[in-house]
Amino acid sequence: MTAARKPNTCAPDLAQRALERRRRQDSAMFLPILGGFLLLSPLIWVFAGAGTILGLPAVFVYIFGSWLGLIILARQLARAIMRDDPG
Repeated sequence: MTAARKPNTCAPDLAQRALERRRRQDSAMFLPILGGFLLLSPLIWVFAGAGTILGLPAVFVYIFGSWLGLIILARQLARAIMRDDPG
């Protein structure tokens, strides 16, 4: 008797990989919108009178913290998209 061949379950589903890659690309397109929202003046006004954090005005900490967070998110998304790029 011959053994029945099992389907290769280790091979990634191409449709699933394409969907995940598209989601990452959509997230990368949403990132500038998120940055614009975080740096809107009404949100900054909330932190304008909040005092200091480690001797720095809270508004500076908020602006540069948001900026740094956006840079880190962009870097992670770019790496994930490049890793998924087939060629």
